[in-house]
Amino acid sequence: MTTQRTQPSNDDPVVATTDITGPVLPDAKIGREAFGLLLLSFGVLGGLGALGTLHWAAGLSAALIGLCASGVLVRRNSKHRWQQDVGAITAFGGYAGQTAVLFYLLPPLGWLAISILAVAAGLWMSSAEGA
Repeated sequence: MTTQRTQPSNDDPVVATTDITGPVLPDAKIGREAFGLLLLSFGVLGGLGALGTLHWAAGLSAALIGLCASGVLVRRNSKHRWQQDVGAITAFGGYAGQTAVLFYLLPPLGWLAISILAVAAGLWMSSAEGA
């Protein structure tokens, strides 16, 4: 049984990007990306607001964990040194804030967060290549 290709694949170098209504212009791509980022922002804000209405620590913890994760992603995917530094500072700020919230809620959880950080730093230092 053979299948027919009704639309060209994205692998074809000659074919322009198309949308349901036709070819996509660069301005339309930028507008679509901007609208997508706006929807993403409102979705995250709504989720954090919903968690915050349940308990202030839940909303704050989600925001700080998201900040830490975004810092790690920025650091890993950046080529320039200053971008890596910004990612590291962002990740550390999120983790430090989360540790402070844990200490406020239940001190043993704060100490657990510090212990996890020490274990992660020890693993990173012991597996580093070359010196």
